Amino acid sequence: MEKVGPTSTAAAASGLPPSRPVRWSLVRKVTLALVTILLCTLLVSGFFAYYKFESVYSSLVQSRYSFVVFTIKKRVEDNLNLGLALRQLRQVQDVLEREKTRDPQVIAVEVFDARGEVLFDTDRGAIGSKVPQDLIEAIRGGSSQAFGTTDEDNLIVGLPLVNNLGKVEGGVVLRYPAVYVNHGVTGLLLHLLKTGAEELAVFSALAALGLYVLFGGVGRKLTGMEHTLNAVMASGGSALPGGDGFETHFAEFVAKSREAVEHIRDATEEVGRLDRLQ
Repeated sequence: MEKVGPTSTAAAASGLPPSRPVRWSLVRKVTLALVTILLCTLLVSGFFAYYKFESVYSSLVQSRYSFVVFTIKKRVEDNLNLGLALRQLRQVQDVLEREKTRDPQVIAVEVFDARGEVLFDTDRGAIGSKVPQDLIEAIRGGSSQAFGTTDEDNLIVGLPLVNNLGKVEGGVVLRYPAVYVNHGVTGLLLHLLKTGAEELAVFSALAALGLYVLFGGVGRKLTGMEHTLNAVMASGGSALPGGDGFETHFAEFVAKSREAVEHIRDATEEVGRLDRLQ
């Protein structure tokens, strides 16, 4: 599409504002839209992946320590079933300390009675103290399922100690740091961010290349048509029709648009003249 006619008339002489340069081509606009959609998709997918991994990872860590607690529970209950009182099982202290030395992440392992008094603890200074009330409530049902709770910056997993008559004699709990779980989840978050950035860069480059190949010609034609329309409106003349029907219709549109602008300008000048005569 080309423009023919006078070109020396300034935009100010026609009364029209100067045309703005084209800053974003069709390819750039579509690429930006696709990249935005891709970024939103990656963010949503990454959020759900992070949330799911955090839940699964926390459950796995809790299951791991639940097995340790269950092992201690069975050893203690075997002795209880022999008719010994929980307070008399002195060998339990050695069992707790041995389990703690096997895993540096374990903060403490303790055994308390049904009233909440700590009888055995890897932290010997805590022996004789009282456990929180929520731990006492957790063991009262005598459930065989491990329970989990929190204590300041620590996570707790525990099980009740039940004798062969079904009476709850106490409980055993293991404490491990919450930061241990957070550290594993943070590693996944960094991996997701790195992977997402790499995928976004690759797909953005592919999208830009594909759109340039598919719509580059269309974008150049539209840009040329826009320049032609702005030039005709600003300087006069007419658009020269191209070889296809679309450009012919565009030339007609330009001519009618130019005619409408001239009529509006003439009407504006006439109104101004009448105002001056009054």
